[in-house]
Amino acid sequence: MKTRTLAAAVLALGLSACAAEFSAVNIFAICAPPDPDTTTGACLYPATCDAVLAGTPVLDVTTAQLDFRLPVQINNTLTDNSNAADGRINTNDATITSFEMTYTGAPLAPWDVAAAITVPTAGSSGAVLRLIPAASFASLAPVGAATTSLVVNVRAHGRLASQDSFTSAWFNVPVQVCAGCLASSFACAAPAVLVTCPSAAAPGLAPGQTATPACATLE
Repeated sequence: MKTRTLAAAVLALGLSACAAEFSAVNIFAICAPPDPDTTTGACLYPATCDAVLAGTPVLDVTTAQLDFRLPVQINNTLTDNSNAADGRINTNDATITSFEMTYTGAPLAPWDVAAAITVPTAGSSGAVLRLIPAASFASLAPVGAATTSLVVNVRAHGRLASQDSFTSAWFNVPVQVCAGCLASSFACAAPAVLVTCPSAAAPGLAPGQTATPACATLE
């Protein structure tokens, strides 16, 4: 059951989690996207957020060409259950095998995305989640300069090293949707080109969503 509202999510800087099936493995936070490397354009996503994303993420459905993506921190609160005395190994490392998305405030079909993310015992892992498929953008386009809102409800499915399966609690991501509002939000002087994290479809293109931009002279 999803128990927290969009208003609560915004007050929590766009981050919320609510009680569903109990699991020690859960999406913990939306991370602020890292700075792109200014020579390669690459994005390095750490296991724990360097900073939490402030405000509500934005998707420009007429500019974005790739799935709407956000970096997150995923935690595993289970402790190491190994025992050297009796030869027992730790079985509490987790592997996420898929993410499940449903949507509130938009007529989008549920979406499952395959994954292969290891979250170590008593540790964290970073991941970039594909939250809204690009094929759905046209159906989300607001009229003119209007902005609409939706909530992506996402949870993880996977297995522990013990082979026990788990399903995380739902994590709710509020999203503001516009048409064209991010088309020319950042520009670079040649020969540098625009690069962003998360990336656009190609260097030089606007990502059409919440992202960290930089100008890079690619080698």
